[in-house]
Amino acid sequence: MTGRSRTRTAALRGTRTNPTPITPDTVPRGCFWFTDPDGTLCLAPSCMARIQDPDAECLCDTLTAHHRRARQQLRDLIRRDRYARTWWRALRAVVDEHPDRAALLAAARDRAHPSR
Repeated sequence: MTGRSRTRTAALRGTRTNPTPITPDTVPRGCFWFTDPDGTLCLAPSCMARIQDPDAECLCDTLTAHHRRARQQLRDLIRRDRYARTWWRALRAVVDEHPDRAALLAAARDRAHPSR
């Protein structure tokens, strides 16, 4: 058996025709088919598409990728927020220590709200 056919067989595991052998240490991520100890073929759905229709296309990989991107975006936003807050605290400290503090704050307020 070549490495290619072994990979192809492994990729098809978890389908209705090739159920995944399950042990407590080897539960796959996403939807998968498995054989119950009594021999019954069972589906363990992880996405709404498969919950509603066992023969539907599994969306777990799509949902996992979307979740991964969303978590990365959240990490980036948190990182940017920390950076902005650091700069804001440093800038505010400099303005508070400046002799013309009141004039600087008034000028900043006028620029931020020109219609007032």
